[in-house]
Amino acid sequence: MIRKNFFKVVAALLLGFMFSCDNTTDDPINNNKNNPSTGTGGSGSTGPTITGPRILHKIIANNEITQEFVTTGGVLEKAIYREDSGPNSFLIAVVTYTSGKITKVKVDQQVNGTIPANNIAYNFDITYDSGGKINSTIGNTSVGTTAGFTSEYAYTYDGAGKMTKIVEKKKIGADYSQYTNYNFTNTGDNITKVVTETGPTTSAGVPTSTVLMTTTYNYTSYDNKINPYTTLPKTFFVIWSLMHPLNFPLLSANNLTNYNVQYNGTPMVSTDLTYLYDSMNYPTSDQTQVQKYIYKAL
Repeated sequence: MIRKNFFKVVAALLLGFMFSCDNTTDDPINNNKNNPSTGTGGSGSTGPTITGPRILHKIIANNEITQEFVTTGGVLEKAIYREDSGPNSFLIAVVTYTSGKITKVKVDQQVNGTIPANNIAYNFDITYDSGGKINSTIGNTSVGTTAGFTSEYAYTYDGAGKMTKIVEKKKIGADYSQYTNYNFTNTGDNITKVVTETGPTTSAGVPTSTVLMTTTYNYTSYDNKINPYTTLPKTFFVIWSLMHPLNFPLLSANNLTNYNVQYNGTPMVSTDLTYLYDSMNYPTSDQTQVQKYIYKAL
């Protein structure tokens, strides 16, 4: 059930929101509704307008902080996401660095300030090639104290260094059971399509000819403004997107304005997204100003 809610909240966050050295923040998200726009810059903010470099700090929807990125000196330490299962339920992603690069991301659920006994934890270990691109990721899950499954990810890039494919092989214990291919289409610096193909493998990890599910994520249009998530480490959002492909546009240079999803070729309803921007071309809110982006100055 937690995993189902996890994917549900991640998808909802993307659909709703795609859309300094100060480290003062509550853990988890500050619930002060009288002054929800604590931070600098952004529509509705109580702080001065930022005119120079910045980093995404919080996203607010309906006067509730739904995403918070804890940073010190421009370095991401933790990401906090409010779940829709309750007002005191959060997903906490903690980031670990080695020699300036993200090498671990650990995601836990927190309810009423504690990790529940049946928590599904996600642990990702990331390695890089000599050029600084991610070349492999190992993702392990556990349910409480019980081991779950392991996913092994391998990455392919084109000559320009853009990601074109991720191959995931999943195993339980020592035996592989399933693969997923993530196939990317890039247009300029934006991801415009992701096609996932999932099917079984042999116990040795060799894909069979059977494809159980093909899902196409069409990210059909973008604006020409600055994606606020690009102020945070790209590696983190690669990992976040592996947990749900709807998040892959967070890696794009611009802001997604239309998308649709097709499951095994069945078309879904097209969705439009709109934004208001500041003078530096950063989004400050959607056009209704229900969702707001709060930044910190660097």
